Amino acid sequence: MTKRSKKAYLPQPKRRTAANQSVPLVLQGRERDIALIEHLIERIDQGGSTLVISGEPGIGKSALLEVASYRAREHGVTVLTMTGVLAEVHLPFAALEQALRPLMKRAATLVPRQRSALLAALGKCDDTGAPDIFLVALATLTLLTESATRKPILLVADDAQWLDQATFEVLAFVSRRLSSDPVVLLVAMRDDFNRSLGDASTLRLRLSGLDEADAERLLDTHAQDLSADLRSRFLKEASGNPLALLELPRGKRAAEAQDTPWLPLTERLERAFSSRLSDLPDAARTLLFVAAENDGTSLHEILSAGEAVLGERAGIDALAPAIAAKLIEIDGTEVRFRHPLVRSAMHQAADLATRQRIHAALAAAIQDQLDRRLWHRAAATIGCDDELADDYERMAARALRRGAVAMAIEVLENAARLSSTARARSDRLLRAAELAADLGQPELLERLLRQADVDESDQLAQVRVGWCREISQPPSINDPGKILALAGFAAQAHAAGAKDLAGNLLLRAAQRCWWSSASGELRARVLAAANGLELPDTDPRLIAIYAYVEPLRLGGDLHVKLQRLSETRDGDPADARILGSTANVIGAFDLGVSFLSESSAALREQGRLGDLARVLFAQGWAEMEVGHWTRAMREVEEAVRLAEETGGIAWIAAATIVKARLAGMQGNLEQSEAHAAEAERLILSIGASFLLALLQIARGISAIGAGRHWEAYEQLRRLFSPADPAFNSDLQFFGLADFVEACVFSGNAEAARGVIEEMEHVSAPMPVPWVETMLHYGKALLAEPADAERLFLQGLGPAAKNWPFLRGRLLLAYGGWLRRQRRPANARAPLREARDIFDALGASPWSDRAREELRASGESSRRRTERVWETLTPQELHVAQLAAEGLSNKEIGIRLYLSHRTVGYHLHQIFAKTGITSRSSLGSILADVENRGD
Repeated sequence: MTKRSKKAYLPQPKRRTAANQSVPLVLQGRERDIALIEHLIERIDQGGSTLVISGEPGIGKSALLEVASYRAREHGVTVLTMTGVLAEVHLPFAALEQALRPLMKRAATLVPRQRSALLAALGKCDDTGAPDIFLVALATLTLLTESATRKPILLVADDAQWLDQATFEVLAFVSRRLSSDPVVLLVAMRDDFNRSLGDASTLRLRLSGLDEADAERLLDTHAQDLSADLRSRFLKEASGNPLALLELPRGKRAAEAQDTPWLPLTERLERAFSSRLSDLPDAARTLLFVAAENDGTSLHEILSAGEAVLGERAGIDALAPAIAAKLIEIDGTEVRFRHPLVRSAMHQAADLATRQRIHAALAAAIQDQLDRRLWHRAAATIGCDDELADDYERMAARALRRGAVAMAIEVLENAARLSSTARARSDRLLRAAELAADLGQPELLERLLRQADVDESDQLAQVRVGWCREISQPPSINDPGKILALAGFAAQAHAAGAKDLAGNLLLRAAQRCWWSSASGELRARVLAAANGLELPDTDPRLIAIYAYVEPLRLGGDLHVKLQRLSETRDGDPADARILGSTANVIGAFDLGVSFLSESSAALREQGRLGDLARVLFAQGWAEMEVGHWTRAMREVEEAVRLAEETGGIAWIAAATIVKARLAGMQGNLEQSEAHAAEAERLILSIGASFLLALLQIARGISAIGAGRHWEAYEQLRRLFSPADPAFNSDLQFFGLADFVEACVFSGNAEAARGVIEEMEHVSAPMPVPWVETMLHYGKALLAEPADAERLFLQGLGPAAKNWPFLRGRLLLAYGGWLRRQRRPANARAPLREARDIFDALGASPWSDRAREELRASGESSRRRTERVWETLTPQELHVAQLAAEGLSNKEIGIRLYLSHRTVGYHLHQIFAKTGITSRSSLGSILADVENRGD
């Protein structure tokens, strides 16, 4: 066979452009749908939008996108396109690269981390660590929105059900962030596609079949010579599907169709396409089969591989019959099928042996894309090939470096198929399963584990299976029975020399102790196992294990260790995340804020939004306890938004509980209960009992704020009732101050005494300062007059400065007690300070109470004046604070994973609400945002 150069295959037809595509496609019966799209394009300068178009195969989705592209170009809008192709679904970011190709010159203007992530994802550099998918998504958003400031953009994604997963995730991220930018996203997908895109605000259009009149007009226009019977049958069977109306009459022997049993629509259309094959010459038919199996559209590749299969020279003229039969079209140097069903029909028509020969030929024809070549080699291989399996393993590593975790799983699964030994096959499947567990895909995980067929004598492999199943579960399932299993796995891992895995397993076991109120015996087993690992005393996992297993009993010693680490540690963000959560668990929220702020900053920079959502919840919780209420609301609002994007139901619920508690403490009772009801709905859906405990604490403090102490008592006592779903022995002390206050003022003081005594005993001799302050507060409320003042003053010691809301409650209670002891002059100072603390926090129910007590002691107070910044939403406040620090819109957008234009929109809203006219004035209105009254 004569070797030919690429140049010899260049076709004669010219690529279609906006200039020569002068006649728009006319669609029968789609006037309303086109009008909707035209409206989005005409108002694109006022803000972007996403429209998801769905429907059955052949219903006209692609044709509608073609019309949209034409109309957009007429309006001077740049059109970027991507099309999902089933054969390309294994290529990470393939469709994204297709759409961004015209913009890549501008990639140089991206900030370094975004630029590196995007270039690594698109395979244009290989010298970085694995980029997080959301960092790639932010780079894509930045590239789109900054390009759109020069000329609006229509981004079209056709056949989204066949987009590679990495591209789909980027598209989902972008779709939620276009409201302020001149970018319209149109996405077409089949009805049966089970992945959603967008959010509640996303526009959705489901295309139905044409009505009877439009269907008749379309059929009569394109098939005028049908008999009345056949015309009637086509209309009936097509059910208004435009492609069926166009293609069924073109099938071979259409006149005989009235005697043929009808198949489901997609299969019927595939048959209509494949029926034309018998009229084509052998060369054209073979080239169509090659094009169908190719995961690219290169004419050069198709003709080169076609020559190898045919054993003879093949030129572009060999494709002319297929073009005439309206099966394909040639666009520049690319071959495109007229409809995805044509490709599917060609694939079905080729026998297995032919497909294997084609894949072998394509592997030889592809010169400069190693991963594509390997994929075709594997598709041409029957049985085992260890050399190819090793190549596939290296391909998986490349996929991971590009941030394409889902693709790495598929590649490792193929490497396992090619492996000749059971151990190699099992190891590769286990590595794929570990990645699936990290992605939170339990169904995929189980399928991979079933294939792994792990030898029972391989203890470490058994442990890896157990670890995969554990981390794939939602992080708050209440199941104490898992604790023993995890401890057993840890022992096996330790015996096999996998000390790091053993530490991870025991940390998870300890967390399950905390989530599920485990028995003392189980806790002792976990602690003994942890001590047996002989980890350094400063290992964050060991500290966390102690905290989760015995938060109250070991809290004082752990607080000292955490304090020391906060001053001397090396700044590892992964350690900071563990230590921050640990600090929260024992009630050392002041230390938790520091650790978690560091961790969230690192996760934000890395683009790890799933982990960031979880850390922001914990950070918001800590901020709330130390009196940074506006910051806390900001963090949990963002946590909810990010958790909704990444599928973290537990963290949506957890952050919503913090929102409920903050609203209740500020006196917004309706809002508090709305948040609580939403959190409860989510919690019950995943069985997270420890979150139920936190929810009851939120409801309890809201009821106290409203003066409904009996209701608060009913809510809070659920934490102490072993039969109640909200019971949690490890979280009871989080609601200690609230429970005692509810008991005292509802006539149930005796119920509080036992709780105080038990917690004082368990936390002795050195409680965490927050716990110690609550104990003093509770004991003071319960004390006889001779002891109360001493206890109040002990509670108001130096440690209370870190807990302004708790300190304010102590001052309020102390001042009220002094007044009732007929010492009104002495009462005024603590009451005044309490009022000022509550005013600074915005805790209006307690502010009102402090004013009432002051008035009763003989002193009046002005009403609290609302601060200007309190009219802002949490996200607007965050933007305002970053702008006041001197960050540009672009820098703020990078920090918050928004487009710079969206940031500009928020600033416009901020200026309108506050009455300022420039960024320089932001500092003055934000000066007291974090004034906690300490």
